[in-house]
Amino acid sequence: MRAVVLALTLALVASQSVNFAPDFAASKTYVYKYEALLLGGLPEEGLARAGVKVVSKVLISAVAENTYLLKLVNPEIFQYSGVWPKDPFVPAAKLTSVLAAQFSIPIKFEYAKGVVGKVFAPTALSETVLNVHRGILNILQLNIKKTQNVYELQESGVQGVCKTHYVISEDAKAQRIHLTKSKDLNNCQERIRKDFGLAYTEKCVECQQRGEALMGAATYNYIMKPAASGALILEATVTELHQFTPFNEMSGAAQMEAKQMLTFVEIKKD
Repeated sequence: MRAVVLALTLALVASQSVNFAPDFAASKTYVYKYEALLLGGLPEEGLARAGVKVVSKVLISAVAENTYLLKLVNPEIFQYSGVWPKDPFVPAAKLTSVLAAQFSIPIKFEYAKGVVGKVFAPTALSETVLNVHRGILNILQLNIKKTQNVYELQESGVQGVCKTHYVISEDAKAQRIHLTKSKDLNNCQERIRKDFGLAYTEKCVECQQRGEALMGAATYNYIMKPAASGALILEATVTELHQFTPFNEMSGAAQMEAKQMLTFVEIKKD
């Protein structure tokens, strides 16, 4: 009986010694492949859509305790305007060249136990380029609890402070952590949004009681490798969907779909 208790105690200690929160070690540069896609239009195939795609390498390195640099390398921008999904993305060479100088400027951010803190960027960066960096940092935002595998909280992110549901599972044999989180973008304490072109509109209370005209949700899927110092994000996939239904149509609502993929490549010594 004592042997069983001892074994359970040792297993618990070993489990607690593994840190599930992502971390980037000092004197190393973490290289990732990044792809972001933004499309707007109607959800049915065979109809017109418009959007952009960004493909780049992402470098993350520590400059001080809990302070890191994020830099994009060889970014390429593609544009889409055609019938989805038949027509291809077209390289936006002019836009890429115009923003190349801004993309080459790294930004600094605070990061501790999976939570992004303050972000520092020069005023020369345009809102477009800064939003790409925000999207990457939003992937890194993880509020991991050691004592729970399933939980909910109000999490801060680029969308605001919104209700977020976490599910964490560990594959000990494969040395992998599988984490899924989902955000209800209609349930936010503080929603970051900007309305424009609505100077002559009036709110309809009865309409809002029947259903929201603008609805949104986001899902995040992670595969991580656990370690004592901190987990390594091997792969992250984000899908965010906003649907606009002004007249409560059952199908045919306009939507904006955003996807992000962050894939680990290698670690380089500085």
